[in-house]
Amino acid sequence: MDNRDSGLFAFLLGAVIGAAAALLYAPKTGKETRAHLKKLTDDFVEDAGEVSADWKEKGKKFVAEGKTKVSELVEKGKARYSKTFKKQQAPAAEEVAAVEEKPEDDLIQE
Repeated sequence: MDNRDSGLFAFLLGAVIGAAAALLYAPKTGKETRAHLKKLTDDFVEDAGEVSADWKEKGKKFVAEGKTKVSELVEKGKARYSKTFKKQQAPAAEEVAAVEEKPEDDLIQE
């Protein structure tokens, strides 16, 4: 979560708490106060839905970027492994060929 989102959430939460406190001390009838609280609650729920949708999108983007980076790293790792394996495979093949050329009697004496 970046600072802008956390600041927005703190602002909204403070606004709701402040509005609720003001309403409880306001000289209105109970019916008017309840209607006003309902409106504020509905507005808060709507704003919270928008913020959560934004966070959800950011999360999806983060996961997609992570998958891309991991895939790139896996491919780089495979390429390096293949390159290293091929370098090591050539000397090993030469050693096998040299052993195959020796007569069996020479191999037993070693």
